[in-house]
This record gives sequence, structure tokens and C-alpha cells, in this order.
Amino acid sequence: MKNPSLQSFANFLEEIAQAVVKTLRYGVRAIATMSWPALLMSCVGLALAITIVPLAIFLFVVFMAIKLVVAAIVLNTRRRHGE
Repeated sequence: MKNPSLQSFANFLEEIAQAVVKTLRYGVRAIATMSWPALLMSCVGLALAITIVPLAIFLFVVFMAIKLVVAAIVLNTRRRHGE
């Protein structure tokens, strides 16, 4: 006897695979019908997005860490000053 939860999970994975394949086919068709200047501009835009988004995330993490360190120092000095 088959496990129904395993079968439903397999069906779910198959649906995901079909959606990914459908999306990839749509993307390939869209790229195939693009003109050369449009393809060039989309590549440049994608390259900018690939470089700027990780930089923005990195800077966010760095400044958040700096903020937490400064807040810890300020809270520590206020506690000592209050005693």
C-alpha cells in the first residue's frame, strides 16, 4: 500500500517542476524574439541588478551590525552611569 502523503508530496514536486519548465520555456521564447539592442539592454540591466542587490544587502548588514554595537555600548554606559 502506498503512502498517501508521499504520493501527494511527489505530485507537488511534479507540479513545481512543470511550472519551472513552463517558465523557462517562456523565458527562452522571449529572449529568442528580442532584438539585439533589447537583448543587450536586458543583459546590462541584469548585470547591474546582480551586482547592486548583493552590495545593498551587504551594506545593510554592515550598518545594522554597527548600529547594534553602538546601541550596546550606549546602553552599557547608561547602566553604569545609573548605578
